Amino acid sequence: YYGLGVDTDSLIYLMLANDMLHSLYPGVITIAEEVSGMPGLCRPIAEGGTGFDYRLGMAIPDLWIKILKEKKDEDWRMWDIVWTLINRRHGEKTIAYAESHDQALVGDKTIAFW
Repeated sequence: YYGLGVDTDSLIYLMLANDMLHSLYPGVITIAEEVSGMPGLCRPIAEGGTGFDYRLGMAIPDLWIKILKEKKDEDWRMWDIVWTLINRRHGEKTIAYAESHDQALVGDKTIAFW
């Protein structure tokens, strides 16, 4: 995350954008769509974070589609579902959702049609 491959200029831009938005619009909420689990993404800039308020829990819709495509109802492993829902970095708020626009891009059905 913090090696030579990081686009530092982009990271600083995101920090500045979050700082500006939160300064100009105190009630604003910023949401990161990010899949790597980058530490500090949703921590305040004062703590060395990037300043987003929430991250999308992108593993959650992927899990639902995988379960619906590959498993019968009686074969669902509840612990796998629970783990995916609770496996979050302490102190970072996450938005959980069931479907992703990414799934629509690859031609998956919506959950309503399963």
